[in-house]
Amino acid sequence: MAVSGLPLGIIGYAAIFLILFLVIRKRLYVVPTLIIVPVIAALLAGFSFDDIATFAEEGLQGIVGITAMFAFAVWYFSIMRDSGLFDPFVARIVDNIISKPAMLTVGTVGLSMVTHLDGAGATTMLITIPALLPLYDALDVDRRILAALVALTAGTMNMVPWGGQVVRGVAAIEPATIANVFNPMIPAQAAGMASVFAISAYYGRRIRRDFDTVTAFEGVDNETLIEEATDGREIDMDRTWWFNLLLTVAVLGILIAGITSPEVSFMVGVVAALVVNVPDYERQKEVLEQYAPDVMTYVGILFAAGVLIGVLEESGMVTEMANIMVFLIPDALGAHLPVVVGILSLPARLLFSPDAFYFGVLPVLAETSAAYGHDPVAVVRASLVGQTVGFPVSPFTGATYLLIGLAGIELGEHIKFTLPLMVIPSTVILVVALLIGAIPL
Repeated sequence: MAVSGLPLGIIGYAAIFLILFLVIRKRLYVVPTLIIVPVIAALLAGFSFDDIATFAEEGLQGIVGITAMFAFAVWYFSIMRDSGLFDPFVARIVDNIISKPAMLTVGTVGLSMVTHLDGAGATTMLITIPALLPLYDALDVDRRILAALVALTAGTMNMVPWGGQVVRGVAAIEPATIANVFNPMIPAQAAGMASVFAISAYYGRRIRRDFDTVTAFEGVDNETLIEEATDGREIDMDRTWWFNLLLTVAVLGILIAGITSPEVSFMVGVVAALVVNVPDYERQKEVLEQYAPDVMTYVGILFAAGVLIGVLEESGMVTEMANIMVFLIPDALGAHLPVVVGILSLPARLLFSPDAFYFGVLPVLAETSAAYGHDPVAVVRASLVGQTVGFPVSPFTGATYLLIGLAGIELGEHIKFTLPLMVIPSTVILVVALLIGAIPL
């Protein structure tokens, strides 16, 4: 018979902490980790293999869409890169940063900010990373910096009214509206973005001081850097290039407008890209097979994440974990619960999926806060401090796997490198929100 209550919640926490330990310390690769740990946890909790299969099936159904989108997005942008779509933009960037390397990192944040105006993390990552990754590689800049800057920007910008966290918070707490949740947080969000630009400037200066990178900037000319970043391709803005540009604008425009599902948008895009850029049958096969290993590696990670999400949520572990979190908050801190929520919201991103937090944890916290005389809406605002900033490192968020897949880095490396940086904008947002009264003490 399956356990419930406190023991089930403890097993859930143990599973999450074990996953983070194994992945960050590289004791076990992420795919087997995300599968075996929740399965063992469910068995220890007394669930049968039939139960676990049902849980996993539910989780996999929720991850199929983003998995398909990722697979075809990788194929699509690989074709676009090899066809030279990004080469003119890369050349222009090289011309601008050859004497100002800080512009590479600051420009990354600027581009990420603009592309996240739709509130969708996938859009930001699909546009920014494929365009800038060749340049980071050519200049021998750590890919983790690119992933971190995109993550920090997307996370901070995700506080927009149409972002997933704001919408969930408003839906979960009855007095909350878009206006009374978002509007008071505008100065705090602006301060958070300023801190992200400051982080990017810091890395720009550090790149300048790095011996290898200084050599890369000062020891070669523009043409050499451009040739390396473009793999030696000649920059030719012919009719095919213009077709690829218009096709990419159309694919991303359809994705942003929601005319059809993202996966269908990229599926059709891949077909059109192959027909125009690689008309030969054998070459089409070669191109798809060339990038199949990259596709399959991260498809496996996404499906494994589906198992994790399904087991933890469908078994009830997440619900009991939420109850434990609320129980552990001392009565002395109850009067300051909005501040506590603001502090805990970032680490909670590693423990709960967005739906589990906003529809499971937040209502309990809001009700408890109301008992101490606080407006429940203040708790919703406080939750945005870390729930928005931290979404691109959460193992429960599909966008995290899209980010590391496009950047070609491992999940453990990404969390270890990016999570400490996320403390900066989340702290800035919390402090400013406290100063202006958006979050009460």
